[in-house]
Amino acid sequence: MWEQVKDKIKALMENDKSGHGIEHVERVFMTAMDLAEAENADKQVVGLAALLHDVDDYKIFGLEAAKNLPNARRIMRECNIDDAMQAKVCEIISTMGYSKALKGIRPQTLEGKIVSDADMLDVMGAQSILRSLTYQLAQGGSSSFDRSIFPDDEVTYDTYMTAKTASNGFVKHFFDKLLKLQSMLFTQAAKKEGKIRHEFMLSFLREWFREERAPEWNEYLERYLLRHKTAA
Repeated sequence: MWEQVKDKIKALMENDKSGHGIEHVERVFMTAMDLAEAENADKQVVGLAALLHDVDDYKIFGLEAAKNLPNARRIMRECNIDDAMQAKVCEIISTMGYSKALKGIRPQTLEGKIVSDADMLDVMGAQSILRSLTYQLAQGGSSSFDRSIFPDDEVTYDTYMTAKTASNGFVKHFFDKLLKLQSMLFTQAAKKEGKIRHEFMLSFLREWFREERAPEWNEYLERYLLRHKTAA
């Protein structure tokens, strides 16, 4: 079943330039399966939801697709997934993602929490930095750094949805999202890995600000960590 589903995802997302293509999907799938093993969860539900979690992502297919999940539903029908399994998978996908979390929507089942953790882990660490820059550039943004523009202290759903190509969009994304993810992980195994990836992102930012000769940004980072209690 997995290979059939993967083939359909590859066909759908082969031209993706946003960092949400098949490589991301496969990393999330492998991490989710490891977490499912550790948590004794239903691997069939976890694996299928992990594979399909981005096939209707609003950043690629729009908000209407994210709401109704037409691609996930079509792929599951074409792969002869039974109705009960389809319902479980769609429920997980519909409650995943940082933008939904900003509206208070989070997974409630163990399997949903595992897939959410796997997805968020892929938005942390070295892969996260590469994916964030790729997405920023694909959306017409810039990787340039303006030391005079600091991020807003608080992020809401509305401000997050309009911030990705803003001035300092790449560095702003760390403060809007990436550095907040460690505190949003559910499972113990994910929290352990998340701590490692969180520390890597902090090291990257501290070195970047050092090389940019911007000590005020390292000071801002430390104040941010104290405010949001995300420091290890």
